[in-house]
Amino acid sequence: MSDRKRDERIAIMLSLLSQRGELQVRFLPRSLGVSGATVRRDLAVMEETGLIRRSYGKITATRRGTELPVSLRHSQNAEAKRRIGALVSSLIPSRPLVVALSGGSTVGFVARSLATRHDLTVVTNGLDTATTLMVRQLVQVVVTGGNARSLSNDLVGRAAEKSLRSYRFDYAVVGADGISPEAGFTRYSTRGAEIDRIMLEQADHKMIVADSSKLGRVRRAKTADIGSVHTLVTDSHASAAMVAALRKVGVATATVAVPAAGSDCRRTN
Repeated sequence: MSDRKRDERIAIMLSLLSQRGELQVRFLPRSLGVSGATVRRDLAVMEETGLIRRSYGKITATRRGTELPVSLRHSQNAEAKRRIGALVSSLIPSRPLVVALSGGSTVGFVARSLATRHDLTVVTNGLDTATTLMVRQLVQVVVTGGNARSLSNDLVGRAAEKSLRSYRFDYAVVGADGISPEAGFTRYSTRGAEIDRIMLEQADHKMIVADSSKLGRVRRAKTADIGSVHTLVTDSHASAAMVAALRKVGVATATVAVPAAGSDCRRTN
């Protein structure tokens, strides 16, 4: 639990840094509701992992507006992601199927819900996704080859692409870092976007999963045009206008109800 709370605090600080550019360290204990010693330990972790620079009582982000490590993303909007995962599992029929799952924190919750199924073969480039699926030893798991990305714990590159192209999937479920009717579905990573694109191209039914904080954002690498995806699953905090725009171009958009109040951190980069 302490690691999760730490990750939530780090995510909050990174979100504030993305808005303000820099933060005064002396104000952080009150803002976060923790002791100065706790803040110092959090900042040491952030500095060791290359997320911030510290100088003269201030911190600045080293990768402003870029992808967070997946270990931090797991704690962001966790309840929304859990409910998204459960809904996606219910949308995938109970019969023998071959399913592609990408890496990423939201897809990780999909994997948790699918791990109890005995009728699935899942092909994934996500190392965390594969580990989650193998816990129950029910799903047949195939992991692509490729080069590991430390930020996301997934496999990319030619070996991963070649492996995916050798399959035909009944369903593909991938995440997104940005969703816009104009720009489509986008990711921070060009290599990650290429893997997701292949998964979708090889699938009969194409699904995107993303919590509502991703709607209205545009990242550097396009995964797919809006109209090429069959289903988007997000949460009830999504903009009604954005959901309507997506449905207008043919995307079946399903939302899961998520309480407005609670401990779940909803601020993200």
